[in-house]
Amino acid sequence: MCGRALSPVEFDGRRLGNDFGRVRPPIKDFLLLGGMMANKADVQALVRRYRSWSAFLRTAQLVTRYARDRLSYPRGTRLVMGNALIAQMLLGLRQAGVAIRFDTRLVGLEKCGNRVTSVTVESNGVPELIGARVAVVLATGGIGHSQEMRRNLDQAEFESLTPPSVRGDAISAAQNVGAVLERQARDFLWQPVSRVPDGAGGHRLFPHLYLDRAKPGLIAVNDKGERFVNEGASYHHFVEGMLGVSNTSTRSNFPAYLVCDSTFVDKYGIGIVPPGTKNLRAFERTGYLVTAPTISKLADKLGINARGLELSAAQQSEFASQGRDLEFDKGDTAVSRFNGDSLQQGNPCLGPIQTPPFCAVRVFPADAASCTGLKTDRDGRVLSECNTPIDGLYACGNDMASVMQGTYPGPGATLGPAIVFGYRIGMHAHVRASV
Repeated sequence: MCGRALSPVEFDGRRLGNDFGRVRPPIKDFLLLGGMMANKADVQALVRRYRSWSAFLRTAQLVTRYARDRLSYPRGTRLVMGNALIAQMLLGLRQAGVAIRFDTRLVGLEKCGNRVTSVTVESNGVPELIGARVAVVLATGGIGHSQEMRRNLDQAEFESLTPPSVRGDAISAAQNVGAVLERQARDFLWQPVSRVPDGAGGHRLFPHLYLDRAKPGLIAVNDKGERFVNEGASYHHFVEGMLGVSNTSTRSNFPAYLVCDSTFVDKYGIGIVPPGTKNLRAFERTGYLVTAPTISKLADKLGINARGLELSAAQQSEFASQGRDLEFDKGDTAVSRFNGDSLQQGNPCLGPIQTPPFCAVRVFPADAASCTGLKTDRDGRVLSECNTPIDGLYACGNDMASVMQGTYPGPGATLGPAIVFGYRIGMHAHVRASV
């Protein structure tokens, strides 16, 4: 590739992702990153909209604001949480005059000696070579749906919550120019998901983050009908329990079954079933929800051990009366209490399971992000097999091996390092460009 004619478009240390979305008029780009945005307090109000006047009024305000926005814009303009952060970054790029390409896929990297000099991208089936005046920064989302990488990591049986466009393209391209993949203690960060039938023989994934698992009156059991984890644990640690990582058991606990009673569903909902739902037949017909008049018959429908489930449900009711989970400490940890029912006196995570019909939803492991990625140094420079930097090649985000070494301290464990190393990369590349 040395001396080959390059595209006049310069790739000056700026990030090219696999798929940033569809092009919109520039003035609206930073506004229209989502539909009706909601933070955690908003979600609690939405699911309890008919339970209190305060929740109803907050819901009405959210819906009214969204409806007003839709009169002028294709989507809502209220931005919260991650969308607000990304919108601010996108606005900054616009104001700095940075060219952003949508619907563009990274195909490969080109080297001249030990230096990466260009990237090949593809847009609408048309390849293009783009010169890298300073450097190439890889931040395309990690392993994602790359079946080859997932097979090599022995993770092919699990589904991914990452966007379909995340296919490990940058990691593959970097490996082709000598980069090394660094394995972590855990290859992925996990979330438990239920599979929602789409009516066409397939399904979509619903992540069970905080709306149901930590609430009082729900247990998670395996096919023996036995609990295996603190249901109020973080989504990642919950799935570690499913995979047999976080306890002494060597067997896997998936699929797992979230089990509750009709009182729980009425108050909190479960999965895609909203609170207050009285008629559950529609969810039963699709196979998403399983109900039965007794715990034993519920176990029979699920194909799990009936005696084990009966004992687990009875034990949970006993723990609720005592206010203490003597098996897995549900309600003792800060995260479980935070996600429990703050309006309940005593332990916010414990409640009886005793009012028929009894209900269950199957949940499976799915990854939200990859931890295993390209090996880099402290400045985000991608390293070769000799542990030396590949000149002109950086990685951050999920393309870079996680500095958390496969552990999950809490929300932001991927976004935080991505921002930090994005900054370090920018500063390092700026110094190089100034020399």
